[in-house]
Amino acid sequence: MKRKTRIFLSSFILLILIGSFSYYKFKTKSDINSINLKELEPKDFNLSKEDYIEDFDFVYKTLKEYYPFFELNSELNNINWLDNKEKYESYISNSTNDILFYQRMNEVLNELNNPHTQLIPESYGVHMYLSYYNLPSSNWRHDISTLYEKDDVRRRYNINNETIEEYIIERKNNDDSTMSPQGNLIAHKIIEDELAYIRVNSMLNDLYIKNDKKVLKKFLKEIKDYNNLILDIRDNTGGSTEYWQKFLLPKIIDRDYETTFYLFIKSGKLNKNIRERENFKTDVNAFLDRTNFNNEVKGILQEFDCYLESKMIVKPDINSIKFKGNIYLLVDDSVYSSSESLASFCKETGLAKLVGTKTGGDGIGIDPIQINLPNSGYVLRFPNNLGVTSSGSINELDKTSPDIIVEKNITDIYSNFLDQKIIQAVIEDAKINR
Repeated sequence: MKRKTRIFLSSFILLILIGSFSYYKFKTKSDINSINLKELEPKDFNLSKEDYIEDFDFVYKTLKEYYPFFELNSELNNINWLDNKEKYESYISNSTNDILFYQRMNEVLNELNNPHTQLIPESYGVHMYLSYYNLPSSNWRHDISTLYEKDDVRRRYNINNETIEEYIIERKNNDDSTMSPQGNLIAHKIIEDELAYIRVNSMLNDLYIKNDKKVLKKFLKEIKDYNNLILDIRDNTGGSTEYWQKFLLPKIIDRDYETTFYLFIKSGKLNKNIRERENFKTDVNAFLDRTNFNNEVKGILQEFDCYLESKMIVKPDINSIKFKGNIYLLVDDSVYSSSESLASFCKETGLAKLVGTKTGGDGIGIDPIQINLPNSGYVLRFPNNLGVTSSGSINELDKTSPDIIVEKNITDIYSNFLDQKIIQAVIEDAKINR
């Protein structure tokens, strides 16, 4: 439960757009400074047992229609979530207040074993509202912000002109500050002239990477002629995909890297806007007939109504060191969301050799969808799409497997570099003489 909570909070704290292979339509952004919400009359929710049950039933019905991972959860965790409706309903009915309802709902949702599926915490309402409002109105993600303008949602998440102004001021102070988390990006020369090391603890969004930029720029100049480079993302539970797509890798690579991925989604009113704006196609069976996906994968994908084929390309930027040596990516089962998307990208393109254990998954897709509950005003978010790699691997099912398996040791990551078995495995594979 502790690991799930960390992943859950990480994705909220660090993301403007949820970590995934997302592709954005950058046009004129909506101006959050122009927001002027109407004043609301105070209201106590005073919810009854029947209200809580109705909200649960709304969540159950919504997930039953749109959630993409029920079959995978059954296969991986032996949990048939939809079959447990009566048990969950009984558990929710014993909620005696809103806090207990929130906690119990998230416990029930945790049995889906997908940390992107949760009720939004009350403390993240303003952040979510403004993050999505700030996107261009042509982007379907901007529409998520309208949920947070509904009266009961605003009351639940304390969204008003005053809290919005406080958020904007705080964000501006961060923009003006040279401060960023110390130690998020750690760089070290393990073996002089041979083996360099970069560790990234979180995929921070651009607002918080000033210190990372400073450390990386200096270090890359010093190791550009090394033969081997380790990128360590063990215990990295995600953040913003732009961290590695637009910042980290472009400073290192010497050529373009590209892969194709596929998204599958179900029909229905809730997905209509996404399907139309992202140009999902409906001939799923015809598409599957053209692929080399195995029969098990095809059987799962046939349950979806629409698909999207898209390319992910990462290019070196003008200041890249154009690294010519071997790149190794250290991974473990905590690698999730946007850090998972990096692992998958490196695996599919051959950009780096993966070392460690199988990752945590759920790194290919577009932002989780959000919808408000009718009585409590809480907002539910959940993934509504299933991602498949170019090689036909369902990311949420298969995760990403390393090229060199080294079993995880929780104390290893804090040991001296040369004492870590995973780094010893890199040294052996690279044939480095110590």
